[in-house]
Amino acid sequence: SFNRWMGWRLLAWWRLVWIYRRHWQPVMVISGLGRHLHGRDYLPRLAGVTCTSWADLVTVKMLTGQSVKDWTDRIEHLAHGFGATSCRVTIARSGRLLLAFPRRDPLAVPLPALPIPEVVSVGPVEIGQCEDGTPWRLTVHGTHVLVAGATGSGKGSIIWSTIRGLLPAVRAGLVQVWALDPKRMELSFGRDLFGDRYAASPAACADLLEAAVKIMQERADRFAGVQRNHTPTLDDPFVLVVVDEVAFLTAYQSDKGLKLRISAALATLTTQGRAVGFGVMAALQDPRKEVMNVRNLFPDKIALRLDESEQVDMVLGDGARDRGALADHISPVPAQGAGIGYVRLETSPDPIRARAGYVSDADIRAMVCDFAEEANR
Repeated sequence: SFNRWMGWRLLAWWRLVWIYRRHWQPVMVISGLGRHLHGRDYLPRLAGVTCTSWADLVTVKMLTGQSVKDWTDRIEHLAHGFGATSCRVTIARSGRLLLAFPRRDPLAVPLPALPIPEVVSVGPVEIGQCEDGTPWRLTVHGTHVLVAGATGSGKGSIIWSTIRGLLPAVRAGLVQVWALDPKRMELSFGRDLFGDRYAASPAACADLLEAAVKIMQERADRFAGVQRNHTPTLDDPFVLVVVDEVAFLTAYQSDKGLKLRISAALATLTTQGRAVGFGVMAALQDPRKEVMNVRNLFPDKIALRLDESEQVDMVLGDGARDRGALADHISPVPAQGAGIGYVRLETSPDPIRARAGYVSDADIRAMVCDFAEEANR
């Protein structure tokens, strides 16, 4: 309570005077955000500083004629100029920006698997923690989610945390999880949770996807003219199709016939499935268009550690890296960076930094032991 009422305010005053106001003019001029014309400085106005437990939030009034891109192109200048490791730019309102300068990393310590919820729900599913300390709740019902990240970046943490959060609804018969595991290494560990809704070989994956499309279309025929949105019931549960390493099926598959079948089924599910209770969660390592040609059909996207800066915008959309989604800077050391990613939702252009809980082998065994029988009904 002291920090909330006094501590952060005193810290904000001190950093306003000693860090930002002191260095404002040279940083603005040298970075090109200010202008020195005819012996006079024209600088953006420093409107205020607010401190939280992990960052300084600096409100800035832009110069007339400046754009947000003028600032997002200079996030590295701003970060180093004010002694921070990074800078994120968001729009506060017309003409005003909010710059976030982290003082520490609240996601540096790995998170254990979250407890299986007691309340039956189809989401949003709590899978970890956001950078500001709030729970990371991932929406899966009514959307599709694309998870991209290099090897060892923690894609399994997001997949298993999502499945873990849906288990009470699976037990209640309101959710079904269909699993496609072409690598046979990730989802196979909890295979008993999926029963006959698990596929590993390319041919079996194509059959399972086409079976999902058939059920989806039958449901759409029944819903036509009756309802526009899906409410999970025992007769029409929410179906989450989880595809691990989708590139093995859409890009690296040598059988062209299977590749076409799989690509067509995925495109059908992602374009028609949301309204009738079908969602797709797909994970991949390489986000290039030729590898995943339906990536734009996923409204919600998560970028874990990526190898190249260009890949960030491939996953999260144009301008995401300029706004501070530095997925290519996440540590490759598993204990430090696995499970950390930037989330860009359909409803917001600003990326959110978060970390998913790590679901260990022992956690998955316990999930199978407690929920396998109900999941296979």
